Amino acid sequence: MFVNKIGKAHLVDGRNCQDFGMVSEGKKLVCDGCSEGRHTEVGAKGFVHLMQRGYGILEAFEKLLELFGQRTEDIHDFLCFTILMVEEDKKGFRVFYCGDGYVMLEDLEGRMQYHKLSDGEYPRYLAYNYVEKHLLKYYQEGVKIRELYFSKEQYQRVGVATDGLRFLEGMEEIVQKEFERAFLEDREMKIRRLINKYQIFFQDDVTIAW
Repeated sequence: MFVNKIGKAHLVDGRNCQDFGMVSEGKKLVCDGCSEGRHTEVGAKGFVHLMQRGYGILEAFEKLLELFGQRTEDIHDFLCFTILMVEEDKKGFRVFYCGDGYVMLEDLEGRMQYHKLSDGEYPRYLAYNYVEKHLLKYYQEGVKIRELYFSKEQYQRVGVATDGLRFLEGMEEIVQKEFERAFLEDREMKIRRLINKYQIFFQDDVTIAW
């Protein structure tokens, strides 16, 4: 299942959807561009395209640097986006992440869980590793791609979502259960319709690779 929807605030402000992602065999990926960057959705989409072609995370990012340039303003405008990816193997699911978002989990009994990943007010962007350190207020020590592992002895499915999913937390329990049923039943169109129905709550873009 893959869902990519623009947030209400972006529609009101006339901004593009800055999220993107993909689902392929054994891999799920979502990216969320920084709203302060002028064209971060372009970098996010380019990154996803390269990952679809088989590049690794660092290799894909450095290809984008070759294209957009390494000036601070270029990195700020095109390459500040979060990265959340899950890869499945025979024994479990390995999550690689750099920035905010959610890990979505279905346990062996068919119950949903959400594992929130948050850096607070300032998300960790891989792009910070390519900016001169004196220009950074945060993360001058550099940013690493972090990992989590979820065993198939506990979970049958693992997905990732951008932090736009956070608005689900504030909705009524009956609505949360409606979303949960749609996730567990793999009803992609149902999820899209639900986001449209409750779009006033989804102020930010939301992308789900499940």
